[in-house]
Amino acid sequence: MNKHFVVIALLLLALGTHAQTPDSCRRLTVTDCIDLALQNNLELQNTQLEIEKARATKGEARTAYLPTVSAQALAFNAANPFLTFGIDDIDNALVRQTLYNLYAQYGPLLGLQKEYSFVQDGVIANVMATEPLYAGGRIRNGNKLARLGIEAAQLQKDIKEDEIRLQTECLYWQIVSLQEKIVTLDQLDRLLDTLDKDLRGAIEAGLAMPTDQYKVTIKKNESQLNRKKAEDGITLLKMALGQYIGVDWQALALTDTLGLEQAPTAYFQAAHDAVAGRHEARLLHLSVEAERLKKKMTLGEALPSLLIGGSANYHTLLDHAKPNAVAFALLQVPITDWHKTAFRLKKHNLDLEIAENSRRDFEEKMELQTNQAWFNLQQSWLRITMAQTALSDAEANLKMVTDYYEAGLVALSDLLEAQTLLQHSRDELSDSRVDYRLNIVKYKQLTNNRQNP
Repeated sequence: MNKHFVVIALLLLALGTHAQTPDSCRRLTVTDCIDLALQNNLELQNTQLEIEKARATKGEARTAYLPTVSAQALAFNAANPFLTFGIDDIDNALVRQTLYNLYAQYGPLLGLQKEYSFVQDGVIANVMATEPLYAGGRIRNGNKLARLGIEAAQLQKDIKEDEIRLQTECLYWQIVSLQEKIVTLDQLDRLLDTLDKDLRGAIEAGLAMPTDQYKVTIKKNESQLNRKKAEDGITLLKMALGQYIGVDWQALALTDTLGLEQAPTAYFQAAHDAVAGRHEARLLHLSVEAERLKKKMTLGEALPSLLIGGSANYHTLLDHAKPNAVAFALLQVPITDWHKTAFRLKKHNLDLEIAENSRRDFEEKMELQTNQAWFNLQQSWLRITMAQTALSDAEANLKMVTDYYEAGLVALSDLLEAQTLLQHSRDELSDSRVDYRLNIVKYKQLTNNRQNP
């Protein structure tokens, strides 16, 4: 009784698990996958942290505009006074002797001492505030450089987002392509099963040779192997996609299909205009501007600087001490640094020239890259049109060869070859459409257009 109960429980559990499997699958479009990848990608999260760092750097640079305030307090007690002064400290002998005579006659009566000491203990407190009025442009240029850092960090994030979108779509459409291949294999297997049944009857009736059935068996084995390759490819690609978007690959179900495509002319953009709008081009311009600002900051170190300030202090060093306040202005003029600054400016000029050359070089290469992407898009569109024509021809050819075979006018090998041509034509059309879809994604990213096709 217990054994039967366990068996029934296991069966119910298996059925329950099987029933839950479709519900547990996550049906995702390519847009869903891109959104998940952007949410879960750790490298992209690091780029956001870099933006926050750049903002903190800008906040730090802005504090240079604000006054600098400092406070100091000192309390001390020395073993011996710092200052002592008495009659013996007078160098003039005549004056010293006269004071000795006066001290001997009146000193004890007046309560005077022969020697006095000062500053043996006390308290000193000071508060100072300074405000730079001119620092050779270093504060202003430092803030500009900090703003460039924020923009550069944001551009780096945008570039990383483009990479993630492209990689996600590549994985997604490769899986769709393999799924299309399995659909094609399903159609081929149905044809082969029908042909196998017909051959069995023909062999029993003496109208066909067993070798014909052997040929069909070889073709079915080949189809089974191709199916296994496609299924393994889907599994590996789903693993990669699941890891990339942060989803269990076993629960992935892709819903988008290839659909109809638009002609390449709908996406065309002049290469020069496309390069001008790319994040990478803007990043190159920022690198040149950053070198200019660094040069200005170096020049500012050799220019005069002016600051104003005030100080309030209090001390108990003297018996009649009282608070005091001081206002001041400080002008600093570097004199001996001009020679060193001249060499530093020369280095900055060379760095600026290098940055300009790198910018022009990369812009030319990006323009070439854009043209190449456009050519690839046109070629993949042509490949689709040719594959569609080939598929129509293969379908017509299979129908004709099938009619001839049933009429006994052609051999079985001709029929199998026609089926193979049809399979290859369907695979070629599927591959060409996936290739075209990926080329669209690449081209639209290069032209700074990210709307889905």
